[in-house]
Amino acid sequence: MAASVLACTLLLTTASQATTTSSVDLAITGNTVAGYTKAQHGQELPVVFTIKNLSTTTAASVSFYFTLTHATAGASDYTCPLISNHYNINPDTPACEPGVLGYGRSTSAAIMVNPTIYSGTVTVKACAQDLDGYSDPVSSNNCKTVSIAIG
Repeated sequence: MAASVLACTLLLTTASQATTTSSVDLAITGNTVAGYTKAQHGQELPVVFTIKNLSTTTAASVSFYFTLTHATAGASDYTCPLISNHYNINPDTPACEPGVLGYGRSTSAAIMVNPTIYSGTVTVKACAQDLDGYSDPVSSNNCKTVSIAIG
């Protein structure tokens, strides 16, 4: 009986440790569509971001989380295609949750922002988030900020 309890305890401990030691390295890149660097007040500004799962073994449910400075965007200004079938969905603003991203794979989302300033800089920041709660060994590449001069 004691041997069975010990074996069960070891099995559960090992399984628990395996679950908590899994990690997924997500990385994000981003840029303005067509590479523009400056725009006028009143123009819609498209920006695209790509999340890549750099893991070699683990898929993860991912989201893009957007933060805007000196700009606005409505729910219809997000382009958020599902990973599984590329069907564009309505996002849970300010996030876009495209689904499960396989290891070694990437997915993109875009946002159209409107400046609220007449001169200065608009920033659009997107962060890659792992909704499964895996640790990320290189969290420094999880966010990307794109800056656009206005004036």
